[in-house]
Amino acid sequence: MRHALCLLILLAATAQANQPALNDSVGWHWYNEPQDEDESELTAPAPVMTPSEQKAQLQQATKAALDTAILYPTPQNFKRYMTLQNFWTGKAGEFSQSAKQAMLMYPELDYNLKFSHYNGTVPAQLQADQVKAKDAIAALTADHGLFFFYRGKEPRDSLLASVVKDFCAGNGISLIAISVDGAISPTLPQSRTDTGQAQKMGIRYFPALFLVNPRDESYQPVAYGFITPDDLSKQFLNVATGFKPNF
Repeated sequence: MRHALCLLILLAATAQANQPALNDSVGWHWYNEPQDEDESELTAPAPVMTPSEQKAQLQQATKAALDTAILYPTPQNFKRYMTLQNFWTGKAGEFSQSAKQAMLMYPELDYNLKFSHYNGTVPAQLQADQVKAKDAIAALTADHGLFFFYRGKEPRDSLLASVVKDFCAGNGISLIAISVDGAISPTLPQSRTDTGQAQKMGIRYFPALFLVNPRDESYQPVAYGFITPDDLSKQFLNVATGFKPNF
């Protein structure tokens, strides 16, 4: 394999050297001048290159061969370039096949075991995610309630009020809605008006959803801005798992 790599590099390296200069007035006479070479250097074995060094040299050789084929378009120059290009294509195929083999030898590496990429498994995966979110909601709201800070005069906040009301009713969540502009949403007629809670909790952006533990008065944000019921469920799961990646 190492000999094949060296041959490919030499093949490409000669491509540019065999071409005339773009400007013949520039002196290239040193190509033909005899060079004093130490005999020991001629007989010394070539240093062993690491895979990274081999790859870098081959990439440079491929680029040089392509540049030569473009600037000096001849069948021979194109052949040199395609020889190197076909080498990379072959290596890509070998890499792909070795990956498939590795997945059988080391199945723990197979991403598809945990998160299938096949369309037919999407409904089952979505159902599993919904179950996880449902469990997370139940765990969090066992000792937490939800504070919903909104602006009654903002249409977007009013839309979210409907989402939050239905979400809390469907999941058995205790909800306290708080209007920060004094306007009570018809969807949440039992809302309170803000008497400094938002400022005390450092809330500066609305609408805002916060989990609140009435026992120790701790709280944490769940969402800012409008959010759909599905995304709100996922956000509960994120909070419950400490935003552990799910991919």
